[in-house]
Amino acid sequence: MSSTNRGDRIQLLQKVLKKHYKPAPISEARSVLDHLLFACLVEDAPFDAAEEIFQRLPDLFVDWNEVRVTTVTELADSLRNLPDPTAAAARLKRTLQALFETRYSFDLEEMRKMNQGKAIQELAKFNGVSRFMLAYVTQHAFAGHTIPISDSIMQVLLMTGIVTQSEAEKHQTPGLERAIPKSKGHEFSSCLHQMAVEYRTNSNKNIKAILKEAGGIELKPEPKPAPTPPKSAIAAKPKKAEPVKPTGKETKETKETKESKEVKAVAASKPRKDDKPNKEAKDTKKPTVTKKSLPPKKATKVKGTAEAAAKKPVVKKITNRKPK
Repeated sequence: MSSTNRGDRIQLLQKVLKKHYKPAPISEARSVLDHLLFACLVEDAPFDAAEEIFQRLPDLFVDWNEVRVTTVTELADSLRNLPDPTAAAARLKRTLQALFETRYSFDLEEMRKMNQGKAIQELAKFNGVSRFMLAYVTQHAFAGHTIPISDSIMQVLLMTGIVTQSEAEKHQTPGLERAIPKSKGHEFSSCLHQMAVEYRTNSNKNIKAILKEAGGIELKPEPKPAPTPPKSAIAAKPKKAEPVKPTGKETKETKETKESKEVKAVAASKPRKDDKPNKEAKDTKKPTVTKKSLPPKKATKVKGTAEAAAKKPVVKKITNRKPK
């Protein structure tokens, strides 16, 4: 996307926001810790609901340490006026736990005396501090020029064509702070936050018309790809159908079919009268053998006579020999 096209879209969005929304008031008396904890509540939530809960928390709990040791479920019950109380309670508890583990206290006022870049780096190290919370504290506590971007705000920027899909996935907003001057940063960001929350919660009936006026297009969900079959299903070969074993008793139909097949096979094997012998068949006939060509038959010994002769006793002839 060209920089001129992106800049024109940002200017159009700014005009539409100024026409339909009013900027939220600035709380200059709050400490750095108050801005950080308020950012936990206001992310993806209306300003008035987050402000009401933030003012009511000191009456519900003794101090921030009690909020830290409270379970997320119990804390979410105290934040039920927010669109997503469980997510807000988890952010609040993680932030307080990270502060306690690193500083053993809930005081961040010394960060005001630091260089702005160093203070932001120190704050980014805390577990549970989101990008929206970091930008919100930078804008309100450190007077820096940045636009807090939540998930709902990124969705609006994507629909209006200010960011691309790849930039939204990386949570990048190139050219946004350059197109909006620092003097208009709070006004633009607070009005954009209100539009994004209304779109997410569908609390304004005219929100789609406002988005269309700002050049927004309703995003359609991407079609889900067809699930790929598992490797086992691809590698498996279809099994051959096993022959059906005949049962002990055959039905009449099976007997009839067998008899008809046998009759057909016998009829096919017999030569027909109309069939003419092929020449090749004549040539392939075996040569006739005459009687003269046959070798003389050998005399076969009869087993019975040999055995009978063996059985007969040998009779020696006695001859009358003259005495010498």
